Amino acid sequence: MQTRRRALVQDRWPDLVAAAEEQLPGGLVLDGELLVWDTAAGWLSFEELQRRSAARARGAIGLATAFPAYFAAFDVLQHDGFECMTLP
Repeated sequence: MQTRRRALVQDRWPDLVAAAEEQLPGGLVLDGELLVWDTAAGWLSFEELQRRSAARARGAIGLATAFPAYFAAFDVLQHDGFECMTLP
């Protein structure tokens, strides 16, 4: 996982990394948005998204449990080594 500025952030999102490894094929590169659900409030929370984004590996697991993250994919950038960005 990396940000649009190419910073690697997989240590902050262990739940999403595990889900991607379990559900997505190797060689797939997606573009999308991370979302965090506040289970107590019952809606998306930008505040908790920022909190999770700032977390380091030690605190990330606890935050992942309290505030689950989701990934909304918008585009397939690469699949099996094929660059898809030039496709409509």
